Amino acid sequence: MKLSLLHTGSGLSLGELVGVAREAESAGYHGLYLAEAWRSGFIAATAIAAATTRLMVGPYVLNAYGRSPLIAGMAAIDLQEFSQGRLMLGVGGGNKLINERWQGTPHVRVLTKMREYVTLLKQMGRTRLGQRVDFDGQVHSMHWPPSVEPWHEPFPVTLAAVFPSMMAVAAEVADRIGGGATLGVDYLREVLQPRAAEAAARVGRDPASLPWMTVGVLSMHEDRARARAAARSALCHFYAPLPHPYYEFTMREQGFSAAADACLLHMPAGRVAQAMEAIPDECIDRLTITGTPAECAARIAAYRGVVDELLLLNVSPSDAADALARQRPLMALPGMLAG
Repeated sequence: MKLSLLHTGSGLSLGELVGVAREAESAGYHGLYLAEAWRSGFIAATAIAAATTRLMVGPYVLNAYGRSPLIAGMAAIDLQEFSQGRLMLGVGGGNKLINERWQGTPHVRVLTKMREYVTLLKQMGRTRLGQRVDFDGQVHSMHWPPSVEPWHEPFPVTLAAVFPSMMAVAAEVADRIGGGATLGVDYLREVLQPRAAEAAARVGRDPASLPWMTVGVLSMHEDRARARAAARSALCHFYAPLPHPYYEFTMREQGFSAAADACLLHMPAGRVAQAMEAIPDECIDRLTITGTPAECAARIAAYRGVVDELLLLNVSPSDAADALARQRPLMALPGMLAG
């Protein structure tokens, strides 16, 4: 299993993010990806690629409603060339609130759009000089001849999916399936992966050939109680200030409907303490990677054989004033897992 980092971009300057990337590469991490929320996934990923030689880079995930397939595909071709084959392109459909409130874009025909979007990105990354992409779909169409030769290895396209309908789309057309945060090991193995396997089999695809990526919420500290409090807070803040139906769905599916109800009730009103009180210990244990460094290493190891790549989203408590210093404890984890 490959171990990578995921950053939202908030709280770190681009220079600090590049510093984290250099340290992550030296520490043995496989990749550093950017959630396109408060920073552009492509621009920050290009800065990271320029400062490293081995680290995989890319958006996890790019909002497909924010860019046409042509613009996204051309940027991906450029970054794949610039990074010399180190791009992992994650894409997703966002949600109604992000698309309509933040972008003023109607959130419609999501499944059809994402099926066509992924198909076009894959075609663009594989279309050589002298060839042309010809595609007429229900949402997107493209008749495009490239003017540059793409990198000899096409970039993989990962589709973010957890809802059953989107999981089927990912299993049928994407190079990889991408999971978000709050997915327990058992839930991945016993629920999500069988769903994807059924969808892949329907189109004659071997489920074993479909790689999986997922996000692990990491809260690590020598003071176990502090780590668990930070993890509780992080789970609650998935519901506000920007609620996302994904987290409600996954928490309910994994048996934590009461916690989801409490977060939906209290977080929009700013009652963080009340929401945190409603998060049971079992929720922390199953949906996050939390505890002392040794406990976190053991939790990470549990994902081996279940996912191909685990992306750590750091929410650990820290007394360090410097944003870069708050990331440094993570740099010991690859060595702990290899030892």
